[in-house]
Amino acid sequence: MSLNRSQAPAVAELTTDLSITPEVVSTPSGARLHIFQNNIQPVTRIEFVFQAGKWYQPKAGVASLTAKMLKEGTQSYTAKQIADMVDYYGASLEVNHGFDRATVTLYCLSKFVPTLLPLAFEVIYHPSFPEAELSLMKQRVIQTLSVDKQKNSYLATEAFTTAIYGQQHPYATLITAEEIEAITVDDLVNFHKEAYTFSTAEVFVTGDVTPADIERLRTGIKAESSSNKVGLSVPASEPKTGVQVERTANEMQASIRVGKPSLRPSHHDYPALYLLNHIFGGYFGARLMKNIREDKGFTYGIYSSLTHKEQNSLFTIGTDIKGDKVNETLEEISKEMATLRNEPIPAEELETAKKHLSGKFLSDHATIFDKMDRYRSNTLLGLPTTFYTDLLQQIQLLSAEQLQEVANKYFVDADLIKIVTGGVNKQE
Repeated sequence: MSLNRSQAPAVAELTTDLSITPEVVSTPSGARLHIFQNNIQPVTRIEFVFQAGKWYQPKAGVASLTAKMLKEGTQSYTAKQIADMVDYYGASLEVNHGFDRATVTLYCLSKFVPTLLPLAFEVIYHPSFPEAELSLMKQRVIQTLSVDKQKNSYLATEAFTTAIYGQQHPYATLITAEEIEAITVDDLVNFHKEAYTFSTAEVFVTGDVTPADIERLRTGIKAESSSNKVGLSVPASEPKTGVQVERTANEMQASIRVGKPSLRPSHHDYPALYLLNHIFGGYFGARLMKNIREDKGFTYGIYSSLTHKEQNSLFTIGTDIKGDKVNETLEEISKEMATLRNEPIPAEELETAKKHLSGKFLSDHATIFDKMDRYRSNTLLGLPTTFYTDLLQQIQLLSAEQLQEVANKYFVDADLIKIVTGGVNKQE
């Protein structure tokens, strides 16, 4: 068949169905297995997700160090034996912690699941928390913290989250070397016993899994008494507004964080705010980038984002800029927000942003693991499985007038906290 090169190929319609529907299986412990079976490739990922993030820790640093220490030795294996076994099978066994959850993830060839799953359970159930390893771990964490606290960007985020939530809130990133040094083995043992329980866990299984693998999971997850975890009792803190400046030794560069608490994804205004944020600062072609990077040359990059934790959502603008351009940058941010409040978005710009978001959504759902990542996020945030499909469809229907209305509700300069660290000591 000859190819007519004078005629462009037909453009395929983009799919808007981004949802998946894993099989959900209950276990005697209370944990749920979310199984997304796919045998295109002989690989399997198993994620054990526990209510063991900062939200549940009894004192600062405990959740982080407990997660970091899980692979530093168990009742049956040393840290080296665990690492050697994982490497021998070309697998990955990782422990990650966040503000709400901690996750133990096994990723391996499907044929090795029967061999490596017991190791994952050993790490979850029987960490030994050796005293010597904890001492070394604390030294490494304190050293990293000392380096981080010399960075304007780290200090800006620390000050920003503290201003939003309050110093003692688990979503604030403030922590000291003294707090880390004060953590003991008993702190980790007690937190592990309370937090790494399957009664409140979710298990996400993706890839080429067999019924025998699922049975091994069900058998390995022990029945436990229900957990009484309710999270920390944190006094409500009114977020600060206005400009807060902290000078550092680095005058050549300044870091800026601007933002406020934001809408939950279930709110009826969320689709419009999501698209508005994308146009404002959500991608390389956004207004903040065109103005402050391309036109002014103040920075290599500036972004705005909507991020979600299980108890809170946040709107953030962030950038690292030339140290003598702080005032000008803050002024331009305010001007761009005012323009979105006062002027309808041009049709071509609106259409470009919608197309970019459509492509991004598809890219974010490209693989089976991407799809399960989005499903897991929806599950933990209490959102429907069709959330991203619905969000994309709602975005396509939004008008410039609707976006301007939402900008006047949520892009109000007086509601924002503006944090500056570093830069030149000019008169504010």
